[in-house]
Parts: sequence; C-alpha cells; structure tokens
Amino acid sequence: MPKSLDFSRLRQFEPEPRERPAPREETRPERPAPDPSFSEASQGQSAAPARWPSRQEVRDGQISIKAPLDTIERFKLLCKSDRRTYADMLDILMREFEGQGRR
Repeated sequence: MPKSLDFSRLRQFEPEPRERPAPREETRPERPAPDPSFSEASQGQSAAPARWPSRQEVRDGQISIKAPLDTIERFKLLCKSDRRTYADMLDILMREFEGQGRR
C-alpha cells in the first residue's frame, strides 16, 4: 500500500507574506521647456532609439499573375538559371524596361 502524501512539507516553498509599503506620492521635477534652437535630430540623435534590424517590420507584399503556362515556365527557368528569387528577377526586369539597368 502506497504512503500518503505529506503536503505540509510543501509550505516551506510558499512565498513569505510581505507587507505592502505605504504608497508614497512621487514628485517629479518639472522639465524645462525645450529650447527651439536645439533639435535632437539636428544633433544626429533621433528621438526614438534605433531598432535592431531583426526587429524591423517586414514590408513584403504578394501578387498573383495570370499568364500562359509557357511564359510562367520561362520566367521560373530564368530565375533558376540565374539563381535569383522571383522578386529579384522581377526587379531586374522592371529596371531594364525602365532603362535604369545596372550601372
């Protein structure tokens, strides 16, 4: 027959009750009005801290193009032969069409 569990030994792991400190009123010193001639942006500092690149919002979109299968296959083969993503190849083709090309 199994032993009964002694739960009273677990009380030693309970947090000790704490007394709440009396709430104190915080008095913050008033900040002086900002000097209009001084701008943080003009000093090379931005108001918001710089984010890590991995935390930046991803700005991607998606489109669907209806085309004949042979055109789609040609595009896929073009991307595969040049080892490019579809988006990269689309960008290259658009730049060439606009006359900007790589320089």
